Amino acid sequence: MAHDSLPELELANVRTRERISDTVERIRHKVDLPARARLAAAKTRQRWHRDPTPLVALGTIALTGVAAIVVGARIGRTPAGHLAEPPAWTAFSALLPFGARGGDESAPGRAGRKARKAGRKARQAQLEQDPGYQLRKKQQKRLAPVAAQATKYRKQAAKRSKGK
Repeated sequence: MAHDSLPELELANVRTRERISDTVERIRHKVDLPARARLAAAKTRQRWHRDPTPLVALGTIALTGVAAIVVGARIGRTPAGHLAEPPAWTAFSALLPFGARGGDESAPGRAGRKARKAGRKARQAQLEQDPGYQLRKKQQKRLAPVAAQATKYRKQAAKRSKGK
Protein backbone atom coordinates (compact mmCIF):
# COMPACT_ATOMS: atom_id res chain seq x y z
CA MET A 1 0.00 0.00 0.00
CA ALA A 2 2.99 2.26 0.50
CA HIS A 3 3.68 2.17 -3.24
CA ASP A 4 0.08 2.87 -4.32
CA SER A 5 -0.37 6.02 -6.29
CA LEU A 6 -2.92 8.61 -5.36
CA PRO A 7 -5.15 8.00 -8.44
CA GLU A 8 -5.28 4.26 -7.63
CA LEU A 9 -6.29 4.97 -4.04
CA GLU A 10 -8.92 7.40 -5.26
CA LEU A 11 -10.27 4.78 -7.71
CA ALA A 12 -10.43 2.14 -4.96
CA ASN A 13 -12.25 4.65 -2.77
CA VAL A 14 -14.83 5.37 -5.49
CA ARG A 15 -15.40 1.65 -6.14
CA THR A 16 -15.95 1.00 -2.41
CA ARG A 17 -18.42 3.87 -2.25
CA GLU A 18 -20.27 2.46 -5.30
CA ARG A 19 -20.40 -1.00 -3.71
CA ILE A 20 -21.81 0.49 -0.51
CA SER A 21 -24.45 2.46 -2.41
CA ASP A 22 -25.38 -0.66 -4.44
CA THR A 23 -25.77 -2.62 -1.21
CA VAL A 24 -27.93 0.10 0.31
CA GLU A 25 -30.06 0.14 -2.85
CA ARG A 26 -30.48 -3.64 -2.72
CA ILE A 27 -31.48 -3.47 0.97
CA ARG A 28 -34.02 -0.73 0.22
CA HIS A 29 -35.47 -2.83 -2.59
CA LYS A 30 -35.76 -5.92 -0.34
CA VAL A 31 -37.33 -3.90 2.49
CA ASP A 32 -40.00 -2.38 0.23
CA LEU A 33 -42.57 -5.08 1.08
CA PRO A 34 -45.70 -3.46 -0.34
CA ALA A 35 -44.07 -3.07 -3.75
CA ARG A 36 -42.81 -6.68 -3.65
CA ALA A 37 -46.24 -7.91 -2.59
CA ARG A 38 -47.89 -5.98 -5.44
CA LEU A 39 -45.39 -7.45 -7.89
CA ALA A 40 -46.00 -10.99 -6.61
CA ALA A 41 -49.79 -10.49 -6.83
CA ALA A 42 -49.50 -9.16 -10.38
CA LYS A 43 -47.34 -12.12 -11.42
CA THR A 44 -49.81 -14.55 -9.83
CA ARG A 45 -52.77 -12.90 -11.57
CA GLN A 46 -50.88 -13.11 -14.87
CA ARG A 47 -50.16 -16.80 -14.28
CA TRP A 48 -53.81 -17.53 -13.37
CA HIS A 49 -54.95 -15.64 -16.46
CA ARG A 50 -52.69 -17.81 -18.62
CA ASP A 51 -53.67 -21.11 -16.88
CA PRO A 52 -56.57 -20.98 -14.41
CA THR A 53 -56.35 -24.71 -13.48
CA PRO A 54 -54.85 -24.20 -9.99
CA LEU A 55 -57.41 -21.52 -9.21
CA VAL A 56 -60.27 -23.75 -10.38
CA ALA A 57 -58.88 -26.66 -8.33
CA LEU A 58 -58.58 -24.43 -5.26
CA GLY A 59 -62.15 -23.22 -5.69
CA THR A 60 -63.45 -26.76 -6.15
CA ILE A 61 -61.67 -27.95 -3.00
CA ALA A 62 -63.04 -24.99 -1.02
CA LEU A 63 -66.60 -25.60 -2.24
CA THR A 64 -66.33 -29.33 -1.47
CA GLY A 65 -65.12 -28.55 2.06
CA VAL A 66 -67.97 -26.12 2.70
CA ALA A 67 -70.50 -28.61 1.31
CA ALA A 68 -69.09 -31.39 3.52
CA ILE A 69 -69.39 -29.19 6.61
CA VAL A 70 -72.98 -28.22 5.76
CA VAL A 71 -74.05 -31.80 5.01
CA GLY A 72 -72.28 -33.09 8.15
CA ALA A 73 -74.07 -30.51 10.29
CA ARG A 74 -77.42 -31.50 8.77
CA ILE A 75 -76.78 -35.21 9.34
CA GLY A 76 -75.60 -34.55 12.89
CA ARG A 77 -78.98 -32.99 13.74
CA THR A 78 -80.95 -36.05 12.64
CA PRO A 79 -81.53 -38.97 15.03
CA ALA A 80 -79.78 -41.36 12.63
CA GLY A 81 -76.65 -39.21 12.78
CA HIS A 82 -75.91 -40.23 16.38
CA LEU A 83 -74.24 -43.61 16.10
CA ALA A 84 -73.98 -44.00 19.87
CA GLU A 85 -77.74 -44.35 20.25
CA PRO A 86 -79.42 -45.08 16.92
CA PRO A 87 -83.13 -45.83 17.13
CA ALA A 88 -83.87 -49.55 16.78
CA TRP A 89 -85.67 -48.98 13.47
CA THR A 90 -82.84 -47.35 11.47
CA ALA A 91 -81.27 -49.07 8.48
CA PHE A 92 -77.88 -48.69 10.17
CA SER A 93 -78.89 -50.77 13.19
CA ALA A 94 -80.01 -53.58 10.89
CA LEU A 95 -76.46 -53.79 9.54
CA LEU A 96 -74.83 -54.18 12.96
CA PRO A 97 -73.21 -57.61 13.34
CA PHE A 98 -74.84 -58.31 16.70
CA GLY A 99 -78.36 -56.96 16.34
CA ALA A 100 -79.99 -53.59 16.83
CA ARG A 101 -78.96 -51.23 19.59
CA GLY A 102 -80.79 -48.43 21.21
CA GLY A 103 -84.12 -50.00 22.12
CA ASP A 104 -84.95 -51.05 25.67
CA GLU A 105 -81.75 -51.78 27.59
CA SER A 106 -83.30 -53.85 30.31
CA ALA A 107 -85.03 -57.20 30.16
CA PRO A 108 -88.79 -57.00 29.53
CA GLY A 109 -90.99 -57.18 32.61
CA ARG A 110 -88.21 -56.24 35.04
CA ALA A 111 -87.05 -53.00 36.59
CA GLY A 112 -83.99 -51.71 38.44
CA ARG A 113 -80.68 -53.45 39.08
CA LYS A 114 -81.85 -56.94 38.10
CA ALA A 115 -83.17 -55.63 34.77
CA ARG A 116 -79.85 -53.91 34.00
CA LYS A 117 -77.98 -57.11 34.90
CA ALA A 118 -80.24 -59.17 32.64
CA GLY A 119 -79.80 -56.61 29.84
CA ARG A 120 -76.01 -56.81 30.21
CA LYS A 121 -76.19 -60.59 30.09
CA ALA A 122 -78.31 -60.48 26.92
CA ARG A 123 -75.93 -58.03 25.25
CA GLN A 124 -72.95 -60.23 26.18
CA ALA A 125 -74.74 -63.24 24.67
CA GLN A 126 -75.29 -61.26 21.45
CA LEU A 127 -71.64 -60.20 21.44
CA GLU A 128 -70.52 -63.82 21.77
CA GLN A 129 -72.31 -64.52 18.47
CA ASP A 130 -70.28 -61.87 16.62
CA PRO A 131 -67.60 -63.53 14.38
CA GLY A 132 -65.21 -60.58 14.75
CA TYR A 133 -65.43 -60.79 18.54
CA GLN A 134 -64.78 -64.53 18.42
CA LEU A 135 -61.66 -63.99 16.30
CA ARG A 136 -60.35 -61.34 18.71
CA LYS A 137 -60.89 -63.68 21.66
CA LYS A 138 -59.00 -66.50 19.89
CA GLN A 139 -56.11 -64.16 19.09
CA GLN A 140 -55.90 -62.94 22.69
CA LYS A 141 -55.92 -66.56 23.91
CA ARG A 142 -53.02 -67.40 21.56
CA LEU A 143 -50.98 -64.35 22.54
CA ALA A 144 -51.51 -64.49 26.32
CA PRO A 145 -48.80 -67.15 27.04
CA VAL A 146 -46.29 -65.32 24.84
CA ALA A 147 -46.96 -62.04 26.64
CA ALA A 148 -46.65 -63.74 30.04
CA GLN A 149 -43.32 -65.31 29.06
CA ALA A 150 -42.03 -61.98 27.75
CA THR A 151 -42.99 -60.31 31.04
CA LYS A 152 -41.23 -63.05 33.00
CA TYR A 153 -38.02 -62.72 30.97
CA ARG A 154 -38.13 -58.91 31.23
CA LYS A 155 -38.39 -59.11 35.02
CA GLN A 156 -35.51 -61.60 35.17
CA ALA A 157 -33.34 -59.32 33.04
CA ALA A 158 -34.18 -56.33 35.24
CA LYS A 159 -33.26 -58.33 38.34
CA ARG A 160 -29.92 -59.37 36.75
CA SER A 161 -29.04 -55.81 35.80
CA LYS A 162 -29.77 -54.57 39.34
CA GLY A 163 -27.50 -57.25 40.85
CA LYS A 164 -24.41 -56.04 38.97
